[in-house]
Amino acid sequence: MTVCGCSSVVEHHVANVRVVSSNLITRFLFCIRDFMDEKKEFSSKHVTFTMERKPECLVEYKVKVAPEIVKQARREALRAVSKEISLPGFRKGRAPDHLIAKKFPQPVEERSQKALADVTFRECQKVAQTPLLSNDSQISFNVEKQSVEEGAEMTYSFETEPLVPEIDTSKLELEEVKRDDVDEKKLKATLHDIQMFFAEWEKISGRAAKVGDHALIDVDIIDEDPPKKALIKARFEISKEKMAKWMFDLVVGMKIGESKEGTSEADKDATKEEKAATPPKKIRLSLHGIEKPKLPELDDALAQKLGTKNAKEMHENLQKLLNKQADDLQKRSYREQINNFLLDHYAFDLPKSLLTKETQFRIKQLIADSSFQQKMMGMDEEERKKTIHEIEEQGSRAVRLFYLSKKIIQDQKIQISPSEVHQGVKTPLEAMFSDQSDLYTSNEQSQEQKAIAMSRLILSKAEDFLISKAKVVPPKAKRPAAKSAAPEKKPAAKKTAAKKAPAKKKTATKKKA
Repeated sequence: MTVCGCSSVVEHHVANVRVVSSNLITRFLFCIRDFMDEKKEFSSKHVTFTMERKPECLVEYKVKVAPEIVKQARREALRAVSKEISLPGFRKGRAPDHLIAKKFPQPVEERSQKALADVTFRECQKVAQTPLLSNDSQISFNVEKQSVEEGAEMTYSFETEPLVPEIDTSKLELEEVKRDDVDEKKLKATLHDIQMFFAEWEKISGRAAKVGDHALIDVDIIDEDPPKKALIKARFEISKEKMAKWMFDLVVGMKIGESKEGTSEADKDATKEEKAATPPKKIRLSLHGIEKPKLPELDDALAQKLGTKNAKEMHENLQKLLNKQADDLQKRSYREQINNFLLDHYAFDLPKSLLTKETQFRIKQLIADSSFQQKMMGMDEEERKKTIHEIEEQGSRAVRLFYLSKKIIQDQKIQISPSEVHQGVKTPLEAMFSDQSDLYTSNEQSQEQKAIAMSRLILSKAEDFLISKAKVVPPKAKRPAAKSAAPEKKPAAKKTAAKKAPAKKKTATKKKA
C-alpha cells in the first residue's frame, strides 16, 4: 500500500474551532449512518468504478481502468526514469524505452504505479467530485491488477468532508429565559464592585478578625491523603451573607497565623440537591491576613480611570453596558439550548484524523498552562485517561457544531463579513464587560486567532438564526443551583484588561457556600 497526495476540492478550516461544550437533551432519531454503506457506480471513457462510504468519513473507490490509462502511466514513468539515468552510448533522456524497462525494471514499475494512481484518481474525481477533507489529505491506493493489454484494477481510500444532515427547525423548542433586570440596585452593586477593584487595602494587625473585615485564607481538605489545597490566600468579606456558615463560624475571632479545623458543608437551608453536590469534608482553615478596603469616590477622577469624561458619563455608559450584558446573557442561554439541540438531534460521522488533530491541539494548549501541568502530574493513570477522553469529547462536540453551523450559514445564505469579527473595546470600562478571548487587535498577525474568531462568528450567526425560528415555551421547574465556596473576586479588568464585567462577580450580591 502506498500513499500519494492530491489537491482538495474543498478546503476545511476546523483546526481552529473553539466553542463551548454542551449537555444533551431528549434524543431525536436521526443518523446519517443509514447511508454509510450505500454504493454508487460511476463510469467515463477511461474508468468504471464504485464509490462506497464507510464509517469515519472514509470513501473507497474500486476502479477498473482502461488500457489507454495504463499505457499513458507507463510512458510517463519511462520518461521520468530516463531523465535520471545514463546508459552507455545514449545521452541522458534519449535511451530507448525497451532498454530502460530492461535495465531498471523496479524504478519503472514504481513510477508506473504512482503515475497510474495519480491519473486514475483524477479521472475518477472528474466524475464523482468527492470533496477531500483538506489540501493535504492522504489517498491510499492499491494496484490489484495491471497490464497494458487489459488495463488495471485499483482500490483507493481517503477521508472526505462529513455528510451533515438537514436541520428541521420545526422540531426546535426553547425554554424561556428571563432577562435580568437592570435597576438602580444592580447599578449600585456594580459601581461598588468597580470601587472594590480600585480600592487601596489597609492591612490590619494586633486584633482578631471580625465581621466587616476581609480575610485572606487558605483551606486544605485534610480528609484526603495527602491533604489537598482547596483555596490559597483567597479573599473573603467576613459576612453571613457572603460566606458559608461553616466558614463564617471558623474565621470570626481568628488571629493572623492561626489555623482551625472544621467541616465544610452546605447550609441547613440548602436543598437536597445542593447537599448532595457538596458533601461534608474535613478541612483546615488558615488565616494569612486581615484587610480593610479604602474605596475611591465615585467622582470624575474614577470615571477618567475608566476612560470616560466624568461621573455622569460613567453612569450612563455603565447602564448601557449592563443592559447589553443582560441581553447577551439571555441570548447566551438560548444559544446553549441551541447547541444542545444540534448535538443531540443530529448525529453524523467525523473524520478520525480531524478529531485527532483537534484533540492534540487542545492538549497542547492545556499543557502550556502550568497549573494544568501540575494537575496532570498529580493524576494516576486512570484519571489521566479520563481527562484525555473528556478533551476528545469536547473536541468532537466543537467540530460537530462547526460543521452544523457552517451548513446553516450556507443553506440559509446568511452573510458573514470579516468586519464583524473584531469589535475591539475603546475604554477600560468596556473591557470589564467584554469577553475578548476570540477577538484580535488590528495590529495582530495571528491567523490562528483570526480563524478562531471567524468560527465563533459563524456559530453565533447560525445559533441566532435557529433562535429566530424556535418556539419558546415556559421553563421547567428547576432547583436553585448549589452554592459555591469560591473566594471573593475583584472586577475583572485593570485599565486595558479584556475580561468580563465586575457585575457578574458574586461577591457583592450573593452568599458563598
